[in-house]
Amino acid sequence: MVGWARDPAAQGPALIELRRRGECVAVARASLFRPDLLRSGQGHGHYGFRARLRPGLPEGPGQFTLHLRGSGVRFGVRLPVPRLPPAPRVRVEALLEKEPAWQVADFLAYPDSIRFAASLAAMGSARFVDMAFRFALERWPAAHEAAFYGAALDRGELGATALVIELMRSRERADLGPALVSPWDPAFPFPSSGA
Repeated sequence: MVGWARDPAAQGPALIELRRRGECVAVARASLFRPDLLRSGQGHGHYGFRARLRPGLPEGPGQFTLHLRGSGVRFGVRLPVPRLPPAPRVRVEALLEKEPAWQVADFLAYPDSIRFAASLAAMGSARFVDMAFRFALERWPAAHEAAFYGAALDRGELGATALVIELMRSRERADLGPALVSPWDPAFPFPSSGA
């Protein structure tokens, strides 16, 4: 089963439970990055999930209930249960394949998918500059960088999102590679603005 779920009230990824006749048949954490969700305006796009139905379900169409754990949200869905062929041999390469990752280009195309202004308001300019550097450049700012950008934020000459965009477009960021840390990762420095 593949899908996506977003719980705007949650501070983390949605937890999905699929039930058939009251019995849990699949569980998933909706934290996978999906570029299509980002493009369609669904926050930062880290709301995808993939779950396997437990073995032994009768094949054919079935009525299920999808539960969003902790929210009370649930709705019925009709899903086909496929005939499961014998388990194929799995290549080591397939086990090592990575899920799609959030890239700098994804962020630059949709910079408003993260609410940086809310983080700036909550953190203050000095802490925000520190976190912007950690996110974009994976380092702390030098004293002169912290002073320059902090003052620009305080004077309103630079917005929170504009600062992060500037850092993301830097040569230093290009040297780091395109992958970004997920907003659900504990290392993401803007926890209040991730959803």
